[in-house]
Amino acid sequence: MRPRLSFLLLSLALFALGGVLSWPRPLGEGEVRSLRAGPLPEMGVVVAARDIEYCGYHTPCGPGSRTDTIFYVRIRGGEARALAIPRDLFSPVAGGKINSAYARGGAELLKRAVEEATGLVAERHLILTLESVARVVDAVGGVEVYLDRPMRYTDRAAKLFIDFPAGRLHLNGEEAVKYMRFRHDALGDYARLDRIKGVISQVLKKAQDPRTWPALALALREAWRELDTDLSLEEVLAHFPAVQGLRLSLATLPTREGRGTFLYVDEGAKAQVLAAWMGRTLPSSPPQVPVRLRGERELILWGQALLAREGVEVQVEEAEVGRSAVYAKDLEAGGYFAELFHLPLLAPHQPVVGVVVELGPDLVE
Repeated sequence: MRPRLSFLLLSLALFALGGVLSWPRPLGEGEVRSLRAGPLPEMGVVVAARDIEYCGYHTPCGPGSRTDTIFYVRIRGGEARALAIPRDLFSPVAGGKINSAYARGGAELLKRAVEEATGLVAERHLILTLESVARVVDAVGGVEVYLDRPMRYTDRAAKLFIDFPAGRLHLNGEEAVKYMRFRHDALGDYARLDRIKGVISQVLKKAQDPRTWPALALALREAWRELDTDLSLEEVLAHFPAVQGLRLSLATLPTREGRGTFLYVDEGAKAQVLAAWMGRTLPSSPPQVPVRLRGERELILWGQALLAREGVEVQVEEAEVGRSAVYAKDLEAGGYFAELFHLPLLAPHQPVVGVVVELGPDLVE
């Protein structure tokens, strides 16, 4: 038993899987054709999701002008590295919170705000809607999550009702969007970003299964009209084969609390994270850090055997796991074990001792 190498970034999956839009039928005049296959070009992409605008009580007007989910994605070689940016981050160039940049100056101002915050170049942008995200989640058959406590929140004016019990849950697209929007716990937006990372990695894994492609094709026909992007379908299709082998790692931009509800970039912590995140090379031998395996007994035994061959001793914990992933603050150490298990590397906001490898039922599905 070995996990499948199948993790992509959600935005790039949307574009790459756009190839199936023309797959079932012959190409006609004016339709897009993949002209070449090769490695993905190095580029930085700002990926964001727009919230919902309300004209009044219970009256949604469509996609909003704020981007409450923002990622900077760097494609380089066979790897996609995504940096989540908290919505409450103060942006001098936007003159307020970074989630207002899109409303004030469109995608170009949002890219400038992300560049200002990260110090990284953003050549392209991809702006999604919550409806398009829900359709893609439905197209891959939903996602599995595990809640250690109930998740409840009610906003009657916005017709947002979240009521999830504790335990293992299977969420459809609408429910997954609610799960990702929830931010009413102790860690607020940081925990929300961690939930989004987990859903992204799971959707991308399922998107690699050809059995999901017909449903994805239907979802993408609808979602395509809602996208705001300067990426062309032609250039994405040209590199479609290379996209399938991308490795995914996700971290969060370090911030500190400021006046009112503003967050500010923690420059010292950012420099450390980006040095490891952008210039990371995987160790040639197992890093000397504590390693903990979490999951069902059979999966833990398999993981122990795999790590024993590497000479790594581990702590084990039998637990319910909603999805498989590697969690670590040390990106170099985490990257080594993510590569070993063929799992996405997720750097959570909450403290993690050493490296935690979570093995869920998705490994054997």
